[in-house]
Amino acid sequence: MDQVPEEVWRELQYEIAKAGLEYDDNWRAYRYKDKYLFKEYLEQANKGCCGVFESYVYDDEGNKWIVGCNYGH
Repeated sequence: MDQVPEEVWRELQYEIAKAGLEYDDNWRAYRYKDKYLFKEYLEQANKGCCGVFESYVYDDEGNKWIVGCNYGH
């Protein structure tokens, strides 16, 4: 998912730390307004197991991104 802006990944890392999640993997993100990368988001989500975390963050241009990961192996 190289098309996701770096700041979105940084914000996801912040959300993971804030929530105190351990063993996070299967990071994923899609842009909310046009569902850009939504298919890839679902594909990544289907690879995960254990706990599921989802939230939203904003990129530097003000676009909302839905982000998520799995955690807790």
